Amino acid sequence: MRPEIPPVADEMVRAARRRLGREDVAVGVATPAEYAEIEALSRAADPSEMKSVLSAELIAWFIDRNPCGRGFLVVARDPASGGAIGYFLFYPWLLARRAESGAERLPAFLYVHLYVAPPHRRRRVFGAMTAFGLDLAAQLGVGLAYTVPNPRSTPGFLKFGMTQAGVLPFWVRPAMPGWGLVAGAARDTSLAVQLVSELPAAVPDVTSMLPPTVAMWSPRSAATCRWRYRDRPDCSYEIRQVTKAGAAVAIVVTRRMTIKGLRTLVVCDAWFSDSGPAALRLAVDDALRAGERVHLAIAFGGSASAPYRQALRGAGFVVCPPALQPQPVAIIGGGVGGPESRVEMPGANAWHLTPYDWDVF
Repeated sequence: MRPEIPPVADEMVRAARRRLGREDVAVGVATPAEYAEIEALSRAADPSEMKSVLSAELIAWFIDRNPCGRGFLVVARDPASGGAIGYFLFYPWLLARRAESGAERLPAFLYVHLYVAPPHRRRRVFGAMTAFGLDLAAQLGVGLAYTVPNPRSTPGFLKFGMTQAGVLPFWVRPAMPGWGLVAGAARDTSLAVQLVSELPAAVPDVTSMLPPTVAMWSPRSAATCRWRYRDRPDCSYEIRQVTKAGAAVAIVVTRRMTIKGLRTLVVCDAWFSDSGPAALRLAVDDALRAGERVHLAIAFGGSASAPYRQALRGAGFVVCPPALQPQPVAIIGGGVGGPESRVEMPGANAWHLTPYDWDVF
């Protein structure tokens, strides 16, 4: 896969610093030699604020091994001591949008793992790193950047002028005996499911389940799925292929996690070309039977795709009321750069999103 986004050049960094115009904080881009220092800063954080440590290995995965291009890690330093006081990671991603000629490739950036050390908060360090990072993204020719922040960070992003595309539906399926008898699609005996080590060569096209009203989505490829699911250093995923008469009709990716003390099966991604509800149910049932027993299964998305919502219902999922959700999953971001390259972010009802589209799951 040819990288969609080139690496950051030194002259881009200098130009972004000039435009930032800050002398009270030194902002730059980390080199591989600095990854260990950033990991140490991450490990020193209060565990209640740091849900997952940004390790040197994870930084390298995000930035240096990404098939969509090379990302960058913005680092803020105290000008007096030179020590790192904050970081913000930007990694490239590939979207597609509907155009008159068909699907149009759209390189984008996600910005994740934001942290500022407590003694340096309320000094506009967050704003400096964000402005610097988005400036670099614009210089790289990217027109759209987004994130899925935790609720504590959301107000800061909105104050920075970003918009909210919407909150994704949160789906839950209790892992209790007999649930499938009262909820879900009928079983299709013509379907078969198997666990595979990586995305097979011949897979269904994700666009086959997207109605014409969907304006934006992420294309799936062997290279991006291998990077996203097989090569990630801090997570373990299971990929299931559903076949019908020997042909692949669905791919379902799951991950086992503990969330709020509950053992949880997360549907990280699923797409299909045929038999969506029965195929997803078959794969989820198989995942629930395998491995350690879980309390529940969860999934996200479906705002833009009725077939995806139908498949989730067919697999026994129901929408969880907002009051019972661990936290809302809000998509926040916007266009980057000047009018000639800027891409306005669609609403969640026109953008097909699953956990494949961000880094948390």
